[in-house]
Amino acid sequence: MEIKDIRRNNLLALLSGFASIRAFADRTGVPAAYISQIKNEAGGRGMGNKTARTIEEALSLPNGYMDQAHAEAGVVVHKPPSPATTGRPAAVVGTIEKWQIEDANRLKQLFESKAPYGQDEFGRRFEIGTQGMVWQYLNARRALNINAASAFARGLGIAVDDFSPRLAEEIRLAESHIADAIPPLPQGAEAGVRPSDRIALVMAEQHLDVQQLAQLLAVEPAVVRAWLEPDSPKLGLLHAVRLQDAYGYSPKWLINGQGEPKLGGAIEPELDEPSLAFDVFPIPQNSFRKIPVRGMAQLGDNGHFVDIEYPVGHGDGYVFFPTKDPDAYALRCNGESMRPRVKHNEFVVVEPNTQIQNGDEVLAKSQDGRVMVKELAYIRDGIVHLSSVNERHGMVRIPQDQIERLHFVAGIVKRSAWQPD
Repeated sequence: MEIKDIRRNNLLALLSGFASIRAFADRTGVPAAYISQIKNEAGGRGMGNKTARTIEEALSLPNGYMDQAHAEAGVVVHKPPSPATTGRPAAVVGTIEKWQIEDANRLKQLFESKAPYGQDEFGRRFEIGTQGMVWQYLNARRALNINAASAFARGLGIAVDDFSPRLAEEIRLAESHIADAIPPLPQGAEAGVRPSDRIALVMAEQHLDVQQLAQLLAVEPAVVRAWLEPDSPKLGLLHAVRLQDAYGYSPKWLINGQGEPKLGGAIEPELDEPSLAFDVFPIPQNSFRKIPVRGMAQLGDNGHFVDIEYPVGHGDGYVFFPTKDPDAYALRCNGESMRPRVKHNEFVVVEPNTQIQNGDEVLAKSQDGRVMVKELAYIRDGIVHLSSVNERHGMVRIPQDQIERLHFVAGIVKRSAWQPD
């Protein structure tokens, strides 16, 4: 029997355990139209290797299962017990193990007692999927995976161990082995088109894992992981210069993907700062505006500072800065805890109307009075994760509903730019 026929027979056996081809497609991620063509042998269509492996992975089948003639060898495809005899929905044939059904039963009980939202809202808020997807997980119609289990745990305020000890162990193993590994290069990353590709290339060439690069650039590991995501923002100049100093990479290439990845070996020894191969564009004089100084930032020794706002009509002069935000304002910084990014008596220029994204420097003010200049790592599950500019301070995590202000930091201005009223 040809491999095409073997795979088709196995597909038919698996389809018998699903309500429809659409249900099988939703479970495996293989398009329903393609499944239908294989089933009906439309145009002599057969199942390819990639599709066979996809089905095996999605249904937790052994590698190569689709290539073996199970029906011909007398292997019985077990039918699930009917709902009438068990009192609960039938499990999907060949895809749900006993322990997975037990996990789903425990999760369903916890969901019914702890869920703060209905299935539709819960699935949307915690990125699980539609109401139907949540229902399938809770009723053992779809096997829980690590991502779904973690999302349910976050939403219910519990640990994955509470309903699935096996998945919890898989998560611990993944964290202990994968988090510190050098990430594999994505397909096509050699071209260095995306910022994430260029970071991955640097890590591969220098044999750096996430922890090592985070230590080199004085950021949290979560920030490095965010840089490796396909839609990550450009690398900051400070971090690009550090990679230049350490390994000779061109900041122009790291940030914008322009020029050669590595700089030439000749850097002028008499210069205190390395030469940066950036294009210089003059800023039109009419771009500069008088930015009012609205308050003073009294810096403390823990990376936070007190935002002392001046009364209306009693400002502290202006700084000149190019901005298009009509509501831009500045804070005078007093103290040394933000060095080297912000020095004593310098000004932080803030643009409240500029949209922020991961990797941006932001000014955050919480309801308890803490104010800080941090790098926005990411926002997830209602928690704002802020990475410290000063490497002495760690990651700060604040519930989003406890943040009064989260504004884009446009720049740090020297005191020479200040003018009195």
